[in-house]
Order: sequence, then structure tokens, then C-alpha cells
Amino acid sequence: MNKYKFPDKFLFGTAVASYQVEGGIYNNDWTIWENKKNSVCVEPCKEACKHYEKLDEDIELLKNLGIRAFRFSIEWSRVEPSIGEFNDQAIKHYVDKAKMLIKNGITPVITFHHFTTPEWLYNDGSWLNSNADDYFNSYVDKMMQVLPKDITYFNTINEPGIFAFFGYFSTTKFPPGIANETKFIKASEIIMSAHKKALRTIKSYNSNAKVGMTHALQEWEDDDKNKLKEYLKYHLEDKYLEASEDDDFIGLQTYTIVRYPKNILLKLFNTVLLNVNFIRKYILPRIIQIFAGRNGAIPSGTRITKMGYEYRPEAVLYNLNRLKNKFPDKQIFITENGIATDNDDERIEFVTSVLKDVHEFNLENSNVIGYLYWSLLDNFEWDLGYQMNFGLVEVDKETFKRNPHNSAYWFGNISSTNVLSID
Repeated sequence: MNKYKFPDKFLFGTAVASYQVEGGIYNNDWTIWENKKNSVCVEPCKEACKHYEKLDEDIELLKNLGIRAFRFSIEWSRVEPSIGEFNDQAIKHYVDKAKMLIKNGITPVITFHHFTTPEWLYNDGSWLNSNADDYFNSYVDKMMQVLPKDITYFNTINEPGIFAFFGYFSTTKFPPGIANETKFIKASEIIMSAHKKALRTIKSYNSNAKVGMTHALQEWEDDDKNKLKEYLKYHLEDKYLEASEDDDFIGLQTYTIVRYPKNILLKLFNTVLLNVNFIRKYILPRIIQIFAGRNGAIPSGTRITKMGYEYRPEAVLYNLNRLKNKFPDKQIFITENGIATDNDDERIEFVTSVLKDVHEFNLENSNVIGYLYWSLLDNFEWDLGYQMNFGLVEVDKETFKRNPHNSAYWFGNISSTNVLSID
């Protein structure tokens, strides 16, 4: 048996997001988005996994499995249901949640924004509202006043590139569904400003806090000099990494490789697409929706996950090396990584491959501080509904009973011992 020992301080854990697991949230942009006429969503979220109601049970589950870290998001729309009006009961819920985790020996990792925005802000321009960064910072300030001071790890905004790109450069993925380059860039700038303001606020209340955004970084075809690819890479990833220059750590979230079709027309019209203002502003977003990403770009016969992603556990190592080159001295926290599959053995295989690469990388660099599996529970996967099955724990959709997979016990053992054992 081969054993891969990780440092004692290395954090193994799991992750969830409020809207995807809590249930009973009906006052944010996603509620509007998924219930509107001709919605692109497979189904509405509704009660999700009832994690809000079943918090005690889920923390007990984490403890019994041996999970030592738990990343969760605070639902802004619960905390501030109307502008400037805060819900003390909701605030207490999240404060108590953090305290319960700490009491049970589980390190909380707090995320302040995981894709959902309060309805009141959505109705007032969402992240195109020039005051959105201040509104967000006010909410963070309110929470930092009461969150336990012994919390170390904070994420301000989850995957800002995905959040902005899907919401403001696409009509088919995330609210508000605006496909306009000018508005996308404006929203991106406000989101990055919100992050920087929140970072300063968090540190003003907690001098020991380690703060960072989480970044959805894909594996790219580096030998492809496609100008469109480079444009998208910058607007999806690179500019947000630049905005993380002052962060304490980089939150890394990666799953697959992004391939672009070797379509001759795209090659020929790269210059037109990127240099004619009208086309870039209005037409490019729609071209991307048709051709970019995984639509028709994965080679025939390639192994894929249930999400339609190319099966690429090696994407993590690719981005560890990329981050090392960009931020040689900065800590890296793998705040989300996993696989959507109906085959639990495949889940174990995938995570094993990732962790072997992380272990090898850390032998030389020692700056990866943790790995959080996505996710603890089979949850609501945004526009794709409940069919993706990322969870270590199955959730019965009628009774909400938790049924841990073999992978949950396997991963819990890794988390409790910091040892990956391979026969």
C-alpha cells in the first residue's frame, strides 16, 4: 500500500453553497430567474437539501465522517432581505453555524457571495448598480461585527469570472442574462471593487483573517494561439487574478480543460470579432454561446463527466503550476473540486488522481494549504437542477434523508488522518 502523507496543518474538507443546499430562499435573483416564463433552468430550487433546517444533523454528519473543514456561504438575501434592513434571526443562524463547527473541531471557511444576489438589488440594476460594491461591503461589515474572531478563512466572492461572464455575457446561464460586452466589463469592475472593499473590511475586524476570492480556472490549450481564446481567458480568469494581488491566498476551483473548435470561420473572423465594436459588443456573446467551451469541441471518444466536462483530474496540477508562476509566494487553497457522477468508484478514482498531484506539487512548493471536495451533499446545480450528483452524500429528494456514499467514508478517513492510502 502506498501512503501519501500531507502536512498536519493541511485542511481536508467539503464545501456547499447556501442557495444550492439550504432551501426556502425565495427573495433573490435566482428565484426570479428560475421561475420566469421560458426559463432556461431545468427546474426550480425550492427546498434544495433543507440544510438550513437540518443544520444540526449535517454538522453531526461531518463530525462522524471525520471531515475537518467545511466551506459554506452566507445567504445575503436572508441576512438583508431589504436594503439596509437586517434579519437578526438569519444572522444568528450563520453565527451559530460557525460556532457549532468550531465546537466540533471543524474549521469553518466562510463565503460571503456564492452567485446569488438579493432581490432588492436585482431590481435596482444588480451588479451594474454603481453602488453595488458598497452595498455588498455593508453586508460584509454587518456580518463581521458578530462572526467569531477565531474564524481564519474567508472567501469574499465565489468564482467572479463565471459569475460575471454567465450573467452579463450570456443570455442562457445566469441572471440577469445580459449579453453585452460593455455591461459585462462594467459589472466585472464593480465585482472586483466589491472584493477589495470587503477584504479590507474583514481584516479590520479580524487581524488573523486570511482572505481571498475563489477562482474558476480551467485548463487551457496552451499551444492554441486563438485570439478569441486569449480574449476569453483574460476576461474569465486573468483580470480577476490580477485583482487578487493583495489576497492572502488564491482559492483554486478547477475541473476540466477548455477546448475551442478548430473552426476555420472562427479563425478567419477573429480579427473582426474582437476589433469591430458593434460585433464585439452585441454579436460576440452570441457567437461564444454557440461555439465556445464544451459545445462540439471535445474530441470524439473522450471520457466525460456527467456535467459534460472532459474528465481531467490533471487540470488541478496545471493550474497549481500556473498560480506558482504568477504568485510564487502566495498560498493556494483548493476551495472546490469534485466530479458529477453516478459511479462512486469513479469519484474516488478522480479525487485520488487529484490528491496525488497535489501531494507531489507540495513536496517542492509547500504552499497548498487545503483541499475541499465539492460537495458534501447532492445539491441544486443551478440551471441544471438536481441531476448532477456531485455529493459525497446522496439526498433523498422526497424525505431529505442523508445517505453517505462509500466515498464519504473514504474521504472522511483522509480528512481525519491527512493520509491518502492507495492499494
